[in-house]
Amino acid sequence: MNANRLLIVGAGAFGREVHAWLTDWVENNPGWLIAGFINDGPGSTERFDHYPPVVSTVDGYQPKPEEYLVCAIGDPSGKRLVVEKLLARGAQFFTLIHPSVIIGENVSIGQGAVICPSTVLTVDLRIGAFVTLNIGCLVGHDADIGDFSTLSGHCDITGGVVLEEGVFMGTHASVLPKVRIGKQAVVGGGSVAIRNVAAGTTVFGVPATRISG
Repeated sequence: MNANRLLIVGAGAFGREVHAWLTDWVENNPGWLIAGFINDGPGSTERFDHYPPVVSTVDGYQPKPEEYLVCAIGDPSGKRLVVEKLLARGAQFFTLIHPSVIIGENVSIGQGAVICPSTVLTVDLRIGAFVTLNIGCLVGHDADIGDFSTLSGHCDITGGVVLEEGVFMGTHASVLPKVRIGKQAVVGGGSVAIRNVAAGTTVFGVPATRISG
């Protein structure tokens, strides 16, 4: 029986990390193999000899029934652009949940999400399509993480928080209970959002205040 083939979309630094987490998953799930990367240009994998090759550009990719794509693009707007282009061509996306992730009851996880090691998803919450949760994130009860959002490592999303589509959170950023972060907003690394953040704005600091947008 032929193995299902996994291709990582994005051969940058995060793509290399996703390769490591996907390798862990494949070791626990026989019948799958990591066949390579999809990337416009050589990417950052060519400096090493332990990664599979870049096998296609985004525009050059032709979907095959046995191939599934894993999205390794961190920037929300860039991620949406590439994913929508590939979906329109008929590509199939794989949802990667690292074996170490803790998932409670009534947790919904959308297509194409990438959930990295040591993340905790408590109960009664939603992770949208193509959301990226980097290492060690915590998502609390009744939270809603919008499609294409990206949370860098060790972000803390507390109870009842809403992140609208395309939000980016820097490493160690936190959002206090029931706060809403608007569409395509940015919460800078180490910041603590204590009140609602308007769409398209960037906030930074403790407490987080608007610095642009």
